[in-house]
Amino acid sequence: MLREFQTFLAVCRWGTFTAAARHLGMTQSAVSDHIHRLEDFTGVQLFHRTGRSATLNAAGEALRPLAEEALQITDRMRTGHGAGQLRGSLRVGTITSVHNSLMARALVAFRRAHPAVTIRLIRREGPMAGDVEREEFDLAASVLPNLPLLRTIRWIPLFRKPFVLIAPAATCAGTWREAMAMHTFMGYDLSWSAGVQIDDFLSRMGVPLRDTIWVDYLDTMITLVASGVGVAIIPRTALGEFTGLVREFEFGADTFHREVGLLRRARPPNGGAIADAFIETLRDEVRREAFAEPLP
Repeated sequence: MLREFQTFLAVCRWGTFTAAARHLGMTQSAVSDHIHRLEDFTGVQLFHRTGRSATLNAAGEALRPLAEEALQITDRMRTGHGAGQLRGSLRVGTITSVHNSLMARALVAFRRAHPAVTIRLIRREGPMAGDVEREEFDLAASVLPNLPLLRTIRWIPLFRKPFVLIAPAATCAGTWREAMAMHTFMGYDLSWSAGVQIDDFLSRMGVPLRDTIWVDYLDTMITLVASGVGVAIIPRTALGEFTGLVREFEFGADTFHREVGLLRRARPPNGGAIADAFIETLRDEVRREAFAEPLP
Protein backbone atom coordinates (compact mmCIF):
# COMPACT_ATOMS: atom_id res chain seq x y z
CA MET A 1 0.00 0.00 0.00
CA LEU A 2 3.02 2.33 -0.08
CA ARG A 3 2.04 3.93 -3.40
CA GLU A 4 -1.47 4.48 -2.07
CA PHE A 5 -0.04 6.09 1.09
CA GLN A 6 2.11 8.40 -1.04
CA THR A 7 -0.88 9.41 -3.12
CA PHE A 8 -3.03 9.91 -0.02
CA LEU A 9 -0.44 12.23 1.53
CA ALA A 10 -0.09 14.13 -1.75
CA VAL A 11 -3.84 14.84 -1.77
CA CYS A 12 -3.56 15.94 1.87
CA ARG A 13 -0.79 18.39 0.97
CA TRP A 14 -2.16 19.88 -2.21
CA GLY A 15 -5.88 19.80 -1.49
CA THR A 16 -7.27 18.30 -4.71
CA PHE A 17 -6.87 15.11 -6.71
CA THR A 18 -5.93 17.22 -9.73
CA ALA A 19 -3.10 19.04 -7.93
CA ALA A 20 -1.81 15.80 -6.42
CA ALA A 21 -1.82 14.17 -9.86
CA ARG A 22 0.15 17.09 -11.32
CA HIS A 23 2.84 16.92 -8.60
CA LEU A 24 3.08 13.13 -8.75
CA GLY A 25 3.14 12.94 -12.54
CA MET A 26 -0.03 10.82 -12.59
CA THR A 27 -3.47 11.12 -14.13
CA GLN A 28 -6.36 12.24 -11.97
CA SER A 29 -8.11 8.90 -12.50
CA ALA A 30 -4.99 7.07 -11.22
CA VAL A 31 -5.03 9.23 -8.08
CA SER A 32 -8.72 8.43 -7.60
CA ASP A 33 -8.01 4.71 -8.01
CA HIS A 34 -5.27 4.87 -5.36
CA ILE A 35 -7.57 6.63 -2.89
CA HIS A 36 -10.40 4.18 -3.53
CA ARG A 37 -8.04 1.22 -2.97
CA LEU A 38 -6.83 2.77 0.26
CA GLU A 39 -10.41 3.37 1.43
CA ASP A 40 -11.27 -0.24 0.59
CA PHE A 41 -8.18 -1.37 2.53
CA THR A 42 -9.01 0.71 5.63
CA GLY A 43 -12.77 0.21 5.36
CA VAL A 44 -13.54 3.91 5.82
CA GLN A 45 -13.98 7.00 3.67
CA LEU A 46 -11.03 9.37 4.16
CA PHE A 47 -12.12 12.65 2.53
CA HIS A 48 -15.03 15.02 2.40
CA ARG A 49 -15.38 15.51 -1.35
CA THR A 50 -16.93 18.88 -2.17
CA GLY A 51 -16.62 20.12 -5.73
CA ARG A 52 -12.96 20.13 -6.72
CA SER A 53 -11.56 20.05 -3.18
CA ALA A 54 -10.85 17.04 -0.99
CA THR A 55 -10.80 17.74 2.76
CA LEU A 56 -9.71 15.16 5.32
CA ASN A 57 -12.47 13.83 7.53
CA ALA A 58 -11.86 12.42 11.03
CA ALA A 59 -10.79 9.01 9.69
CA GLY A 60 -8.40 10.67 7.25
CA GLU A 61 -6.89 12.80 10.00
CA ALA A 62 -6.31 9.66 12.06
CA LEU A 63 -4.68 7.86 9.13
CA ARG A 64 -2.36 10.70 8.10
CA PRO A 65 0.31 10.29 10.83
CA LEU A 66 0.22 6.50 10.35
CA ALA A 67 0.80 6.90 6.61
CA GLU A 68 3.67 9.30 7.27
CA GLU A 69 5.19 6.85 9.75
CA ALA A 70 4.90 3.97 7.28
CA LEU A 71 6.77 5.93 4.63
CA GLN A 72 9.41 7.05 7.13
CA ILE A 73 10.02 3.43 8.18
CA THR A 74 10.28 2.39 4.54
CA ASP A 75 12.68 5.26 3.86
CA ARG A 76 14.89 4.20 6.77
CA MET A 77 14.88 0.59 5.54
CA ARG A 78 15.84 1.74 2.06
CA THR A 79 18.58 4.15 3.19
CA GLY A 80 19.96 2.31 6.19
CA HIS A 81 22.74 0.42 4.43
CA GLY A 82 25.47 3.06 4.68
CA ALA A 83 26.81 5.89 2.56
CA GLY A 84 26.17 5.68 -1.14
CA GLN A 85 22.89 3.78 -0.77
CA LEU A 86 20.51 6.71 -0.55
CA ARG A 87 17.81 6.55 -3.20
CA GLY A 88 15.12 9.03 -4.05
CA SER A 89 14.91 12.68 -5.00
CA LEU A 90 15.60 16.08 -3.45
CA ARG A 91 14.23 19.47 -4.53
CA VAL A 92 16.33 22.42 -3.38
CA GLY A 93 15.56 26.10 -3.82
CA THR A 94 18.46 28.54 -3.55
CA ILE A 95 19.19 32.24 -3.64
CA THR A 96 21.47 33.47 -6.42
CA SER A 97 24.41 34.39 -4.18
CA VAL A 98 25.08 30.76 -3.23
CA HIS A 99 23.71 29.07 -6.36
CA ASN A 100 26.93 29.07 -8.38
CA SER A 101 29.33 28.72 -5.46
CA LEU A 102 28.47 26.93 -2.23
CA MET A 103 25.44 25.09 -3.61
CA ALA A 104 27.24 24.00 -6.77
CA ARG A 105 30.17 22.57 -4.76
CA ALA A 106 27.81 20.79 -2.38
CA LEU A 107 25.91 19.32 -5.32
CA VAL A 108 29.11 17.90 -6.81
CA ALA A 109 30.21 16.38 -3.48
CA PHE A 110 26.76 14.98 -2.71
CA ARG A 111 26.39 13.48 -6.16
CA ARG A 112 29.69 11.65 -5.81
CA ALA A 113 28.63 10.19 -2.47
CA HIS A 114 25.01 9.43 -3.41
CA PRO A 115 24.74 8.86 -7.18
CA ALA A 116 21.28 7.25 -6.90
CA VAL A 117 19.66 10.47 -5.64
CA THR A 118 18.04 12.75 -8.19
CA ILE A 119 18.46 16.42 -7.29
CA ARG A 120 16.54 19.36 -8.71
CA LEU A 121 18.27 22.67 -7.92
CA ILE A 122 16.13 25.76 -8.56
CA ARG A 123 17.35 29.34 -8.27
CA ARG A 124 14.79 31.67 -6.78
CA GLU A 125 14.74 35.02 -5.00
CA GLY A 126 12.36 36.27 -2.35
CA PRO A 127 10.68 34.41 0.52
CA MET A 128 10.65 30.62 0.13
CA ALA A 129 9.01 29.48 3.38
CA GLY A 130 5.69 29.07 1.58
CA ASP A 131 7.35 26.98 -1.13
CA VAL A 132 8.79 24.67 1.52
CA GLU A 133 5.49 24.43 3.36
CA ARG A 134 3.72 23.48 0.11
CA GLU A 135 6.54 20.96 -0.45
CA GLU A 136 7.60 22.48 -3.75
CA PHE A 137 11.06 22.35 -2.15
CA ASP A 138 12.43 19.88 0.39
CA LEU A 139 15.05 22.47 1.36
CA ALA A 140 15.58 26.13 0.52
CA ALA A 141 18.83 28.06 1.01
CA SER A 142 17.88 31.58 2.05
CA VAL A 143 18.94 34.60 4.03
CA LEU A 144 17.47 34.80 7.53
CA PRO A 145 13.81 35.79 6.96
CA ASN A 146 12.60 39.16 8.18
CA LEU A 147 9.26 37.74 9.27
CA PRO A 148 8.52 35.00 11.83
CA LEU A 149 8.57 31.53 10.33
CA LEU A 150 5.51 29.36 9.97
CA ARG A 151 5.08 26.77 12.71
CA THR A 152 5.55 23.99 10.19
CA ILE A 153 8.94 25.35 9.04
CA ARG A 154 12.38 25.08 10.70
CA TRP A 155 15.30 27.48 10.23
CA ILE A 156 18.72 25.79 10.12
CA PRO A 157 21.61 28.32 10.32
CA LEU A 158 24.58 27.62 8.04
CA PHE A 159 26.93 30.62 8.10
CA ARG A 160 27.18 34.37 8.30
CA LYS A 161 29.32 36.89 6.42
CA PRO A 162 30.27 40.44 7.38
CA PHE A 163 29.05 43.30 5.23
CA VAL A 164 31.74 45.54 3.72
CA LEU A 165 31.67 48.58 1.47
CA ILE A 166 33.33 48.11 -1.91
CA ALA A 167 34.56 51.01 -4.05
CA PRO A 168 36.55 51.41 -7.28
CA ALA A 169 40.23 50.74 -6.62
CA ALA A 170 41.11 54.26 -7.80
CA THR A 171 39.00 55.99 -5.15
CA CYS A 172 40.69 58.71 -3.10
CA ALA A 173 38.50 57.95 -0.07
CA GLY A 174 40.24 57.05 3.16
CA THR A 175 37.19 55.66 5.01
CA TRP A 176 33.91 54.05 4.10
CA ARG A 177 32.07 57.24 5.04
CA GLU A 178 34.23 59.27 2.67
CA ALA A 179 33.63 56.71 -0.08
CA MET A 180 29.86 57.01 0.45
CA ALA A 181 30.12 60.80 0.21
CA MET A 182 32.28 60.80 -2.93
CA HIS A 183 30.55 58.16 -5.07
CA THR A 184 27.10 57.11 -6.25
CA PHE A 185 25.69 54.47 -3.93
CA MET A 186 24.27 51.24 -5.36
CA GLY A 187 21.81 49.51 -3.06
CA TYR A 188 19.66 46.41 -2.90
CA ASP A 189 15.95 46.96 -3.30
CA LEU A 190 14.19 47.25 0.07
CA SER A 191 12.01 44.26 -0.79
CA TRP A 192 15.16 42.18 -0.15
CA SER A 193 16.28 41.42 3.39
CA ALA A 194 19.82 42.59 2.55
CA GLY A 195 18.37 45.90 1.39
CA VAL A 196 16.51 46.30 4.67
CA GLN A 197 19.63 45.45 6.71
CA ILE A 198 21.76 47.95 4.81
CA ASP A 199 19.11 50.68 5.02
CA ASP A 200 18.81 50.14 8.79
CA PHE A 201 22.61 50.28 9.15
CA LEU A 202 22.94 53.55 7.22
CA SER A 203 20.09 55.07 9.22
CA ARG A 204 21.80 54.11 12.51
CA MET A 205 25.07 55.55 11.25
CA GLY A 206 23.37 58.78 10.21
CA VAL A 207 24.56 58.48 6.60
CA PRO A 208 22.27 60.25 4.12
CA LEU A 209 21.85 58.82 0.63
CA ARG A 210 22.32 61.14 -2.34
CA ASP A 211 22.45 59.48 -5.74
CA THR A 212 21.34 55.85 -5.66
CA ILE A 213 21.20 53.03 -8.19
CA TRP A 214 19.13 49.97 -7.27
CA VAL A 215 20.76 46.68 -8.23
CA ASP A 216 19.40 43.25 -7.36
CA TYR A 217 22.38 40.93 -7.82
CA LEU A 218 25.71 40.68 -6.05
CA ASP A 219 27.72 39.83 -9.18
CA THR A 220 26.24 42.82 -10.98
CA MET A 221 27.15 45.15 -8.11
CA ILE A 222 30.77 43.98 -8.10
CA THR A 223 31.01 44.41 -11.88
CA LEU A 224 29.62 47.97 -11.70
CA VAL A 225 31.93 48.94 -8.83
CA ALA A 226 34.96 47.54 -10.67
CA SER A 227 33.90 49.64 -13.69
CA GLY A 228 33.90 52.81 -11.58
CA VAL A 229 30.13 53.38 -11.52
CA GLY A 230 29.86 53.75 -7.74
CA VAL A 231 30.11 52.03 -4.36
CA ALA A 232 28.03 49.28 -2.75
CA ILE A 233 27.61 47.50 0.57
CA ILE A 234 27.71 43.73 0.11
CA PRO A 235 28.35 40.59 2.16
CA ARG A 236 32.10 40.08 1.92
CA THR A 237 32.86 37.74 -0.96
CA ALA A 238 35.72 36.53 -3.12
CA LEU A 239 36.23 39.09 -5.90
CA GLY A 240 37.77 36.68 -8.42
CA GLU A 241 38.58 38.42 -11.70
CA PHE A 242 37.85 41.82 -10.12
CA THR A 243 40.59 41.55 -7.50
CA GLY A 244 42.72 44.66 -7.89
CA LEU A 245 39.84 46.63 -9.43
CA VAL A 246 37.83 46.87 -6.22
CA ARG A 247 38.78 48.22 -2.82
CA GLU A 248 37.14 47.03 0.40
CA PHE A 249 36.30 49.13 3.45
CA GLU A 250 35.38 47.34 6.69
CA PHE A 251 33.01 48.78 9.29
CA GLY A 252 35.08 47.91 12.36
CA ALA A 253 33.06 47.86 15.57
CA ASP A 254 29.91 48.67 13.58
CA THR A 255 30.18 45.54 11.42
CA PHE A 256 26.91 43.76 10.75
CA HIS A 257 26.32 40.39 9.08
CA ARG A 258 24.13 38.51 6.65
CA GLU A 259 23.04 35.10 7.91
CA VAL A 260 22.35 32.31 5.43
CA GLY A 261 20.64 29.07 6.31
CA LEU A 262 18.11 26.48 5.23
CA LEU A 263 14.35 26.28 5.41
CA ARG A 264 12.80 22.83 5.79
CA ARG A 265 9.59 21.34 7.09
CA ALA A 266 9.53 20.61 10.82
CA ARG A 267 8.09 17.18 10.02
CA PRO A 268 9.42 15.96 6.67
CA PRO A 269 6.65 13.90 5.04
CA ASN A 270 8.88 11.03 3.89
CA GLY A 271 11.45 10.80 6.65
CA GLY A 272 14.06 13.29 5.50
CA ALA A 273 17.15 11.07 5.38
CA ILE A 274 18.19 12.45 1.99
CA ALA A 275 17.74 16.05 3.14
CA ASP A 276 19.72 15.30 6.31
CA ALA A 277 22.62 13.95 4.25
CA PHE A 278 22.57 16.97 1.94
CA ILE A 279 22.62 19.34 4.93
CA GLU A 280 25.74 17.61 6.25
CA THR A 281 27.38 17.99 2.84
CA LEU A 282 26.51 21.69 2.84
CA ARG A 283 28.03 22.12 6.30
CA ASP A 284 31.26 20.53 5.05
CA GLU A 285 31.35 22.95 2.11
CA VAL A 286 30.62 25.97 4.34
CA ARG A 287 34.04 25.41 5.92
CA ARG A 288 35.56 26.07 2.49
CA GLU A 289 33.43 29.15 1.75
CA ALA A 290 35.48 32.36 1.62
CA PHE A 291 34.87 34.78 4.53
CA ALA A 292 32.06 32.60 5.93
CA GLU A 293 31.70 32.01 9.67
CA PRO A 294 29.97 28.63 10.19
CA LEU A 295 26.98 28.71 12.52
CA PRO A 296 25.97 25.86 14.83
